[in-house]
Amino acid sequence: MRILIVAATLREISKLTEGLNFVHQIEPHFKSYSHYNLHIDILVTGIGSVFMTHHLTRALNMINYDLAINAGLAGSFDHFLEQGFVVNVIQDQFADLGVMHRNNFYTLAEEELMDENSFPFADGKLHSIGNFNLDEVESLIPVKGITLNTLHSDPKWLSKLREKFEPEIETMDGAAFFYVCLREKVPFLQIRAISHFVEIRRIESWYIPSAIESLTSTTLNILNELKLD
Repeated sequence: MRILIVAATLREISKLTEGLNFVHQIEPHFKSYSHYNLHIDILVTGIGSVFMTHHLTRALNMINYDLAINAGLAGSFDHFLEQGFVVNVIQDQFADLGVMHRNNFYTLAEEELMDENSFPFADGKLHSIGNFNLDEVESLIPVKGITLNTLHSDPKWLSKLREKFEPEIETMDGAAFFYVCLREKVPFLQIRAISHFVEIRRIESWYIPSAIESLTSTTLNILNELKLD
């Protein structure tokens, strides 16, 4: 089985690579590993939807994969999703691709610039295609995400995001990952660990090391389930 693990930054998956066997380097930020009977390639794309779209599309056109996993950190809109929790993103949405008018944001579909049900969208949203009968994935909290190229901390703007999209987490590249995998017809999972709450930006309150530990443990558990097949 050949698996692609995609992360925006090396920091998010550096501990994961310590538990895998390095095989060779495909490109500077694209490396191949093994884990029991699994062939695992790890791609670091850079932060943001443009970088995710380019590097992921290129990778999927170079190599055929049985599964792509987006492993990374996320901000939580819901204090029920505590820092360090790992979640399974089952829906994602581009939340800053559209039109600003009189201080209000309208999506491309709302402006009739896109059919909200044109593949791979459904009602303007992108949806995952299943949990692949993996116990580890089934145990994770399913969440709805939004993707933004610019993260905000203004309370008024955050309130508008909550009201409009009803998100539970935010990332800077999750919807791009969904979009490319759906278009390229590659099975996929998006696994995120909560590193902070979406609020006034205070880096000192972020729990990045513990979130990475949780993300690494969950990802390894998924790989260990897959190696039994």
